[in-house]
Amino acid sequence: MSSCRRGSDRVVVDDRAARVYAIAFLGEERGDERAPRRTTVLRLGPEDDVRTVAEAMRRAEAERLDDPSLSAGVGGPRDAERSTRLTALHAEQAVRLGRALNGPGHLTVFADLGPYCFVLGRPTEEIRSFCRTILGPLAESAQQDELRTLEEFLRAHGSVNAVARALFLHRNTVRQRLKRIGALTGADLEDADQRMQLYLAVLGQNALEKLAS
Repeated sequence: MSSCRRGSDRVVVDDRAARVYAIAFLGEERGDERAPRRTTVLRLGPEDDVRTVAEAMRRAEAERLDDPSLSAGVGGPRDAERSTRLTALHAEQAVRLGRALNGPGHLTVFADLGPYCFVLGRPTEEIRSFCRTILGPLAESAQQDELRTLEEFLRAHGSVNAVARALFLHRNTVRQRLKRIGALTGADLEDADQRMQLYLAVLGQNALEKLAS
């Protein structure tokens, strides 16, 4: 048995088994008490199903803490490209984002986060720096209307009419916002590569808000 440390949490590694995953737990805050959290990295045998094991661990931990809202996140398996620390980070991000997206009391595997996986898997400050670089002033809280308009524009594949319907805006208002967005970000909204960058940055910004919630 060996261990490593992430922040104030000790990460435990069972060296006797075969595949390394990380499982992070996050409970509910109670009054002035900090929400209980723990990250454990386990080696599983070839016949073990990580989702089954993780869910059993989540239920046992929830019963121990008397917290039915306890959530769990899974990262891994560890391989040549994913260190134990990165696997633990994946698990911690999975439990926080999964809890924000799906509500408390569930298990979330990092791979279940879909496109969010492309911007997660790195420290929060690196994600924030990426978002600020791509979005510029749109990364600030004062620009929420423009950021929401940009997100809908990217999801609608550039359809002004679809954005107007989704946000209950006049098409001219959407066009004015898009013009402002282009000026603030310096991006060409007609360029496919720049749209992809913007979309990843928007996902990153959304993830930051959910991780902080």
